[in-house]
Amino acid sequence: MEKIVRVTDPVVCKTLTKIGCAKELAIDANSAFDESIKQFLRDWIEDNSGLSTVQNLNNETSLGEFIENGALYQFFKHTNKALERLLEQPAIAHHLLRPVTEVYFQEDAYEPLFAKFEQRIYNLAVQREQAEIPFRYSPPSRQGVYGDTIGLAEMHPDQRREDIGVYFGTRRSDQTALTILARQLRSTVLPTSSLPVHVITEGYMEDSLRMVKKMTERLQDDEVSDPHCFVIQRRHAADDRHLGAALLIMHPQRPDRPERIIFCDTLNPSGIPPWWNSFRRKVDAVFPQPDGVDPVSAILEDGGVKLQRLHDGVPIRHQDIDCAFYTTSMVRALIQIAQSRPEVILEDPIEVVVSQMTSRMTDYYAAANQSKEQEAVREVNVHCRWETGREALTNILLSRLAESPPHQPYVAELTLNS
Repeated sequence: MEKIVRVTDPVVCKTLTKIGCAKELAIDANSAFDESIKQFLRDWIEDNSGLSTVQNLNNETSLGEFIENGALYQFFKHTNKALERLLEQPAIAHHLLRPVTEVYFQEDAYEPLFAKFEQRIYNLAVQREQAEIPFRYSPPSRQGVYGDTIGLAEMHPDQRREDIGVYFGTRRSDQTALTILARQLRSTVLPTSSLPVHVITEGYMEDSLRMVKKMTERLQDDEVSDPHCFVIQRRHAADDRHLGAALLIMHPQRPDRPERIIFCDTLNPSGIPPWWNSFRRKVDAVFPQPDGVDPVSAILEDGGVKLQRLHDGVPIRHQDIDCAFYTTSMVRALIQIAQSRPEVILEDPIEVVVSQMTSRMTDYYAAANQSKEQEAVREVNVHCRWETGREALTNILLSRLAESPPHQPYVAELTLNS
């Protein structure tokens, strides 16, 4: 069993140098944000919607104590679309939507220094509204009664241990994050190219493979004769939260057997991806062949890279749970190759494909097949985590603005501060 490393262990990581701001600036911004929230809650209490809540307070609790503690929880409890209401406030929206350059990341665990009420907002939003702001909310078991995150130091010694998901840098991608990444991938596909490309991001890996087959059968019905390229980015299975990528070349007149199939993983500790045999079984289950015909898995090619670090002796809080970003980068590169140099995808050996793919993965590779230093990779992933949460908040705000457009100065301020 892997040894659990506690937070009292010495720091073993380097400072994030290319992102974030000075701690003092972050503290000042957080303090101003908390004051903005307190004023908002005071205004809410003075409104009819808040008076009934205050009247139900314990007589021994002052208004100031209520605002400091339970008021935000009550606001989420009694307000429809509470997060959207908060985002209507320019000062609140400006802080929640701040770019990564205005965040201080604590060195030991790449943890953003959140304002007190900011962390409560993320926790209460997912708790009360199922509004996931990716990577910013704590697991329910780590949330206090008012939405505060319970630190390890506050827990009973028997429960005080680190595990995957405790920290900003080790939280897995939720459905909101995967939806955002899928949208980004689809936006990279050109409307026309000599090799048509389809992006599949639904279900688990086997579901996606079945979708490829069904889509190819529809192309067959439409009497399409040219090959099509399908790229997949999905989790392996319901009981396996790791994400992988795949590329299939399908001829519409032969939907039962791919022309080419490449499996791309981000882990390759011993020369064979850990999920290789599992993926082979999935491929053969979706594309069964007649007796005497080689299985489709016989043509399976390994297009994986070794980017991810897991369980190799590093502390839990420095584990690499960033397969969503790695696979997104891989699929984006494969789309670019398929549309700009289709002959590479259709004809070249897998070594050339991987070389071309990594040369386009400039977020993680300095050159073809030459990955960047681990700390540089970590900074990219921390940046991606923050910006994914920012995009989730932006989508919520834009949805709210579409329903109820604000006055012009607010629109101008939001644009300038974004």
